[in-house]
Amino acid sequence: MQRRVPQIRPDVTRESNKVSLTVSSVPQPVLTVSPSWPSPGDSVTLTCRVEPQSAGWRFFWYKTVPDLSTTNSYTSELLPGSTTGTEQGSYILPAASLTVSPHRLQHFSRESLSLSCEGTSTKWRVKKADEYGDVSFCSNWGKMTGSTCNINTRASSGVYWCESETQYSNAANITIHRGDVILVSPFRPVTEGHSVTLGCKLRTENLLYDVDFYKNDKLVPNAVRGELLISAVTKSDEGFYKCRGWKSPRGLETLTSAESWLSVKCEYEFSNMCYSLS
Repeated sequence: MQRRVPQIRPDVTRESNKVSLTVSSVPQPVLTVSPSWPSPGDSVTLTCRVEPQSAGWRFFWYKTVPDLSTTNSYTSELLPGSTTGTEQGSYILPAASLTVSPHRLQHFSRESLSLSCEGTSTKWRVKKADEYGDVSFCSNWGKMTGSTCNINTRASSGVYWCESETQYSNAANITIHRGDVILVSPFRPVTEGHSVTLGCKLRTENLLYDVDFYKNDKLVPNAVRGELLISAVTKSDEGFYKCRGWKSPRGLETLTSAESWLSVKCEYEFSNMCYSLS
């Protein structure tokens, strides 16, 4: 006799609890640096925020470390105190500095030049990026002695800076001029409210006559005895400056320098805005 297997039909249906699923864009970290134009020796604050903002983030701080034993080799390394991450979204760095001697941005060709590195590191290298972006070391055009690169006759125009395994310095955009006159201007940014004097220098010790100064190719008035004094600089004074003078009192020949950028930094900066303490 064949047994019939009863069919089992569910008499009750149930639904699970509902879950609200929200899909949003991937949070993006945004890094800011303050001050934007630090002076040598200044502390620099790195700030990282996540957009859109939310709580519960831990921050890991990295630096790009040059390998001083090879050329153009770098690795990423966690900064001290950041190996397990930090709850704070900011990190303070001490700065190194580059000092140029003579203390100006323009120099004559075949003029001796010294670039010195200062900071907490003990081993430094001086590097240069030329107008084509090619990077080279002091050993290619000078001699590194301790923390100073001495250049006798092989200096060329470019952006120079110092670096160690833990620090980077400010950069200086140095111009090597093959002509007979250069602009004398500071190689470091000038702080708002401070004074600055620009000069015009001949390769010889002779003086130029009726010297004029130009900013962005426009004549700047009020030059006195071959110098341009800006008594209280502001950000509006930033620009490319050059000088031009007569070789003799009643001569027909004028000499013109190359251009250099005059950089002005804030007296006090907060949230990428400039303020004055005076």
